[in-house]
Amino acid sequence: MAAFSLATETRAEAAKCLELLKPYGAGLTEAVQYYVEHVLRFRNAPTVAEIIQRMVNDAKSLRRREQTVKELRNRLSRLTAQFGMRRLSTITLPELEGYLSNPDLSARTQVNDAVKMSQLYNYAIRHGWAESNLTDRLARPTPEDKEPAIFKPEQAAKALEHAPEFDLLPYVALGLFAGLRPTETQRLDWSAVRMGERSIIIGAEVAKKRTRRVVEISDTLAAWLAPYTKERGPIVDQVNFRKRLDALRMATKVEPWPANGFRHSFGSYHLAAYGDAIKTAGLMGHRDPGVLHNHYKALVTKTEAERFWALRPATPAANVIPMKQAAG
Repeated sequence: MAAFSLATETRAEAAKCLELLKPYGAGLTEAVQYYVEHVLRFRNAPTVAEIIQRMVNDAKSLRRREQTVKELRNRLSRLTAQFGMRRLSTITLPELEGYLSNPDLSARTQVNDAVKMSQLYNYAIRHGWAESNLTDRLARPTPEDKEPAIFKPEQAAKALEHAPEFDLLPYVALGLFAGLRPTETQRLDWSAVRMGERSIIIGAEVAKKRTRRVVEISDTLAAWLAPYTKERGPIVDQVNFRKRLDALRMATKVEPWPANGFRHSFGSYHLAAYGDAIKTAGLMGHRDPGVLHNHYKALVTKTEAERFWALRPATPAANVIPMKQAAG
């Protein structure tokens, strides 16, 4: 009786739906149940733009580092522009594939974007706004494994020569001769630099992976740091930091300027000088010595490494504490 009481338009719609389902051997009830479970349950979920904003806000409230929050926001900004008003449950796999296969983006950028998208899906799943992580089904490109760019000894000397003009000598020296990450140096305080003990304490609050490590101060690094050391205070002045770093690049006339070149130079010259990938990896905070060995091996010769570690200020500082044996 309920079936006969349906309006003519409803019966006609049901017949049409059954005809559409016929090639798949599915019934109307099965189709409706699937639609309810996989579409309607997410109808009131936030839009992609809203989820991203909540994700960023949560990262801030959890005291994630500023760089982490910034990268999260920047990586997902393009996703917001394309799918911001949609719900994750409505985005199809072909749409995501088209989004990632942008020819203007490098393979590395595509992979990094896919990682952030995966984090977004997992965040939505935890909050009940999506059913599954669609990025798990994406075919991701393989980035080209490029050799890291480094400074030649004479280029490193130029950077050290001009760095005091822009109040950047400690920043440059710690990158070149201690292998610190740029963000680590910017967060580091002079109280962590123990010249008497010949060590630098990279605390969890400074290290990229929040894992504490100790970096030894070589004779080379000690010679460059000695005139600048003090008991406490930030090593890098953040006022106009980016502007001053750009000015240093211009002053050195090093073209092209190696990306993350100070740290990469340390890895290359230290490995060439001492041939100990495990030690070099430990000093740099790398978890996998094998990866470091593959990246830096044979980039420079032992002779070039000797020239690099022999770099000294024009006038040696009087308060440099000599070591029995220099260590990179």
